[in-house]
Amino acid sequence: MQFAEFEACKIIDGAPLPDESLVIEQFPDGKCIVNGQYPMALEAVSSLYPRKGVIGISDENGSRIGDLLTCKEEEFASVSTFSALYLAAYLAEVTRDNYGVAGRFKHDYLLLDKDRLQEYSSEFLESSAIWGGFTHVQAVVSTHQPASTAALIIAKRGITLPSQLHREAANRSVVQPQAFERFLKLYHILELSFDLEVVNRIKNIPDDLNGIGQILSNYSSKEINRLSQIVATTNSPDKIVRCLAALCSDAQWHTQIQSIFFDFGKDGNPLDGKGTEFIRAIASSGFSPQILTDIGIVNRNTNNALLVQRLEELAIRLSTYWIYRVRCSIAHSKIGEYVMTSRDEPFVALFAEPLLRCVLETTLK
Repeated sequence: MQFAEFEACKIIDGAPLPDESLVIEQFPDGKCIVNGQYPMALEAVSSLYPRKGVIGISDENGSRIGDLLTCKEEEFASVSTFSALYLAAYLAEVTRDNYGVAGRFKHDYLLLDKDRLQEYSSEFLESSAIWGGFTHVQAVVSTHQPASTAALIIAKRGITLPSQLHREAANRSVVQPQAFERFLKLYHILELSFDLEVVNRIKNIPDDLNGIGQILSNYSSKEINRLSQIVATTNSPDKIVRCLAALCSDAQWHTQIQSIFFDFGKDGNPLDGKGTEFIRAIASSGFSPQILTDIGIVNRNTNNALLVQRLEELAIRLSTYWIYRVRCSIAHSKIGEYVMTSRDEPFVALFAEPLLRCVLETTLK
């Protein structure tokens, strides 16, 4: 409903009116905004988030952008009881003929602070599937219910999806009904990034094809080696360190870390043979520089600057190996692999997926 249509409904005798404390204005495109909130209908929202919820969205500096409102299929009856967010969503999708009639919301909504609409459209919208777990692109909506709630979503600037295939994989990740499937779609983006790098390198070789052999040999190398090359391009290893520190601080994951990454470990484990020491170290000091001395990677008189550098190097290698092992456990389901079952879904959703998203956010630049 456009603002002009809403104004027309207000003068109809007996038409229900919103809470008079709410400020309803016309945006330049004709839409209704309520208390400065501009509504954008979403095509799909990840099952990561609870239904009937309001989740704040801020940028990396902590400045508010708006709210995610998961209201699709939620029933409504009285316009007069709507909050500002619900009223903005309602006015965005109700027709003039159905104004005031009970019904259900047809979409979930992003409610943006009106002053940030242009910024959001240019800097955040296309990559919302990566940083936010929702998409503005038409897709089938997930039905999976979350195991926990989310308090805040952080919008990340500068994430670039360099091809249509990257964008499609990102958007498809939003609509997967389970964490396992969502993880594989996000992992696919890393694979595409390696393929794109190979294509770009081939484009840059001279006419005599000098170097093509090395490029093709590299392409045929083991998958974990290809993955390592992509993760090593991260522009923010410190963010990966902080991500691992936060994830490893939760003791509920330590048993699965031991089992998936060590008991069922494979070639390429940067901490091969150090599983017990690693679990003991993160239980006592967390994923911090001290862990390097606790498990014998560096000696105890190493200076702080070198400790930080070595910890970042370990974070890159460890996150690469962990992401790859989770991918294999989900995709292969065979003897010799840790076979994922439904009991592992919280681990994938709340441990492995945040790690993978962090890697994507710091490599898609």
